[in-house]
Amino acid sequence: MRRIKSFPGNLTAEDRRTHRRWTVGLFSFYLAAVTIAIGVVSVNKPASELRASNDTQMARLKSTSGSMVVASPARAVVGQ
Repeated sequence: MRRIKSFPGNLTAEDRRTHRRWTVGLFSFYLAAVTIAIGVVSVNKPASELRASNDTQMARLKSTSGSMVVASPARAVVGQ
């Protein structure tokens, strides 16, 4: 019966070097992906903050429009 060699126990020096390079490459790729994801999340505002910001802007617009002087419509003169 043929025995299956255990991985990476019985690897040659060249195979270990290749395995190490793949492992380092995969870890580096994962680290870069996580770093980019954290950067994207931290740069963009969360949806709750955007909603609060929109509500604040709407409140400012409403208070500004309320303080504007609006001309009243002309009244009809009756009974002269």
